[in-house]
Amino acid sequence: MTMSTRPRIRNVGILAHVDAGKTTLTEAMLHVSGSIAEAGRGDKGTSHSDGLDVERRRGISVRASSLSFDWREVHFQLIDTPGHVDFSAEVERSLRVLDGAVLVISAVDGIQTQTETIWRALEARGLPVCIFLNKTDSVGADAAAVVAQLKAEFSPDLVWLNRAVGEGDGGVALIDLDDAEWAEVIEAVAATDEPLLDQWLAHDGDLEAEQWQPVLADAVADRRLFPVVCGAAKSGLGVEAVLDAIVRYLPDAPAAVDAPLSAVVFRLDHDAKLGRVAGVRLFAGKIRTRDRLDNVTAARQEQVTQIKRMRLGRYEDSPELGAGDIGFLCGLPEVRIGDILGDPSAVPGGYTLSAPLLSVQVTPDDAADFAPLAAALQQLSSEDPHLDFRWFQDERELHVRIMGTVQTEILTEILQTRFGLGAQFSAATVIYKETPATAGEGAESYTMPKPCWAIVRFELEPAPRGSGISYRSQVGKSDIDPKYQNEIANRIAHALEQGPKGWEVSDLSITLAEGCHHLLHSRPGDFKLATDMAILKGLVATETKLLEPMLAFRIRAPEQYIGKVTGDVVGMRGSFEPATIDSGQFTLTGRVPLATSMEYAIRLSSVTGGRGALFTSFDGYQDCLPEQGVERAYKGISPLDRAKYILWWRGAITDSFR
Repeated sequence: MTMSTRPRIRNVGILAHVDAGKTTLTEAMLHVSGSIAEAGRGDKGTSHSDGLDVERRRGISVRASSLSFDWREVHFQLIDTPGHVDFSAEVERSLRVLDGAVLVISAVDGIQTQTETIWRALEARGLPVCIFLNKTDSVGADAAAVVAQLKAEFSPDLVWLNRAVGEGDGGVALIDLDDAEWAEVIEAVAATDEPLLDQWLAHDGDLEAEQWQPVLADAVADRRLFPVVCGAAKSGLGVEAVLDAIVRYLPDAPAAVDAPLSAVVFRLDHDAKLGRVAGVRLFAGKIRTRDRLDNVTAARQEQVTQIKRMRLGRYEDSPELGAGDIGFLCGLPEVRIGDILGDPSAVPGGYTLSAPLLSVQVTPDDAADFAPLAAALQQLSSEDPHLDFRWFQDERELHVRIMGTVQTEILTEILQTRFGLGAQFSAATVIYKETPATAGEGAESYTMPKPCWAIVRFELEPAPRGSGISYRSQVGKSDIDPKYQNEIANRIAHALEQGPKGWEVSDLSITLAEGCHHLLHSRPGDFKLATDMAILKGLVATETKLLEPMLAFRIRAPEQYIGKVTGDVVGMRGSFEPATIDSGQFTLTGRVPLATSMEYAIRLSSVTGGRGALFTSFDGYQDCLPEQGVERAYKGISPLDRAKYILWWRGAITDSFR
C-alpha cells in the first residue's frame, strides 16, 4: 500500500465482557468480508485472532490481536481485545490506538461487570461506540430488555438500526425497522442538529437517508448518539449490518501523512525469527524502513530495520506506514510500551482501566532453571509492564503482579510452551502500600571513604489519599549543583519502592531542605546513594502506616436477600449507601477492602442461587489498621544497613535487588 493509493481507514476495537461473543464477531467479520473462507471458532481453537498456543487450547483471548481486511472500499484495522478482567491491561493499551469501538453485549446476559468497566473507559477516552447486541437467537435472549437496561445505566441516546424477531426460539430473523421506528431514529438524529431539525419539521419528518445519515455520523463521532445493531455472530446474522454501521457512522482515522511523525508504541511481541517487534499506531506522518525515529519518551533515537503489517496472524513486509496505520517495527531493542515516537501532540493520553492489586512469587520446578525463569519473566514483563517483574537475588525470589488467578494459569502455560520452563505460583498476596503517619526528616552525610561527597536532608510530610508523591527542592544551586539535584529528583521514585514495612510508599510530600556538594569529591552516584539512605531514615521517623486497596461495588439481587448481603458486606469491613429497591430487586453500592472480598462473587452466587450480580472497580487505597494489614521484610540490602549498603553500591558485594 503506497501513500498515493491509501484508502479510508477504520481503527476499530472489538470489546466485550468475556463470553459475550467478541471473538466470534471478529471471525464473522473476516468471513463476511471475504478474508477467510470459513469463520474460526474460539472454543475450538481455530480463530484467527487467537494466535497464542494457550489461546487456542483454552478458547480464551489473552492478548489483543490486530487484524486487517477491506469492506466497502474502507480498510479495517481491527483490534480484538480479551474479555476476561485478568487481561484488562491488553484492553487498556488498545484503547490508546483506536478511533472507535464496537461494544459487544449478550442479549441474554445484558450488562456484565467488564461491560461497565469498558463503557467507562470508552467514555473517558471520548471514543465513539457502536453496540452489537449479540446472541439474539439464544434461549433467554431479550433484546428490548437489554436495550432498556443500556438506556437506563449507560446512555438514553441509543438508536436502533435493525430489529430481531422471534428471540429465544432459535429461529431469529433480523428485519429492517418499520416506518414508525425509522421515524423515531430520524427524530433522534434531527434533535442533535438544528438545521436538520428545521428540515424535519418542514417536511413532517420525511427526510432522505443522504440528509440524516451524515448528521448521525457526526453525532456518533461526538458520542451524542450510539447506534445499536442486533445480531447473532455465530450464525452470521447482523454481521454485514454492523460492518456497514462502522463504515457509515464511525470516524475515519486521521490522514495527515505529510505532517511530522507522531506515533505511540502500544505492544511488544517476541517473534522466533524477527526477535523483538514493536506494535505502533501512527497518528500523523509516516515511517519508512531505515528511518531514524526520535523516541521522545526515552530521549534517544531508534532505527527501523524492517516494517511489517499483520494480516490473519502473519507478518507481511511493508515499505512504509502512514498516518492512521497500525504496524509493527523491527530494530528497536530497547523501546517500551507507551514510548512516543516523534511529535507527542497528536498522541492521546493513556487510560488506566485497572491496576494489578495482587502479587505472587514464582518458583521454578527445577532449581537449575532459576536464571532462565528470571529471564523469561523479564521478557514477559517487557511485553506486559503491569507484571512489574521483581528479582530479589539475596532471597532468590522472583515476583510478579497479577490481576487474578486465571492470569497465573495462563502464565504457567506460556512459560511451559514458549520457554520450556516449569514453574509454580504462590498464593496471591494483596499489594499494600505505606504512607507517613506523621511528619519526619531524614539526613545523610556520605563523605567517606573518599572520593565521595553528598550531604542531604529531606523533610517528609503526609499527603492526602490518592495524591501520590510530590517533591520540591529549597536548596540553592551553589549548595548542590543542579546536575546533582537532578540525580536526587530522579532517584526519589526508587527510594520509595520499599518502605520500612516492605511496601511501596505513597501519598507524601518530600522537600530537599539542606545539602551540599564538594567541588573535587562529589560524583552523581554519591547523591543517589545518599538519597536512598536519607529517605528511608526519614520514613522510619514518620512511623509509616499501611494502606490497603479498596473496591467500589454494586450488588443487584432479589429483595429477599438484602439482609444476608448487607451482613456479608459488614463482615468484610465494607461500607454502603442505603439500598434502592425496584421491581423486587435491590441495588446496594459501597466500598469494600480487596483483601476480604476476593472470593465474594462466588459466595454471592451461592447465597442468591445464582440470581445476584456483583460489579466492582478499583477505588483507591485507604488507611488500614495494623492488625488487618500484612507487613513484610525488606527485600535485598536495606539502605538502613549503612555500611553494607555502601559496600554494595561500590560493587564490593553482590547486587541484591533488581
